[in-house]
Amino acid sequence: MPVVAVAVADSKLPSVPSTTDLTINVSKDDCNDSSGGKAKLIDNASDVMISSEEKREKLEQLRRRQKELKQKNEVSNLKNLINRQRHLLRTQGQELTESSTQLESVVSDIVSKQTLLNESNKRLEELNHRKKIMEGMMLRATEKLMTARKALGQHKQRNHSRFSTKGYARGAPSLSLDHPTTQD
Repeated sequence: MPVVAVAVADSKLPSVPSTTDLTINVSKDDCNDSSGGKAKLIDNASDVMISSEEKREKLEQLRRRQKELKQKNEVSNLKNLINRQRHLLRTQGQELTESSTQLESVVSDIVSKQTLLNESNKRLEELNHRKKIMEGMMLRATEKLMTARKALGQHKQRNHSRFSTKGYARGAPSLSLDHPTTQD
């Protein structure tokens, strides 16, 4: 029985070895048959070709499925990344809201303290103005008091000198404000 070796080479098939020897057993009857021994051999070769085509189609299907799975994986990874980013954005948004609230509170406190400071400065200016008025009044009153005391002192001196000169002239006892005399 003659053996026919057919070599099939396909470098695109990773799961199938690059070169495969197929052995087809052909009997003498098949070769001597006048009706077509060659036809049977061709049929067997076409079967080999069909199976090779089927393998290529299956390989293409596998590649497509692998590509689809890879794309699904990438989409899933991107969805996860988007969800993590959304979570981070929500967290940062909450922190930003809290910070804004605290900042508004601090600004409000600063405004109220500034208002109190302005009121205190205004009150201080009023008190300083009053102080100047009071100091002026005290200065004028002190000057009047000093003038009055001086006038009183001069008046006493004149009265004292009048009494002392008149009393000695008549022989009356002298009345002095410095030394009071007792009369019974």
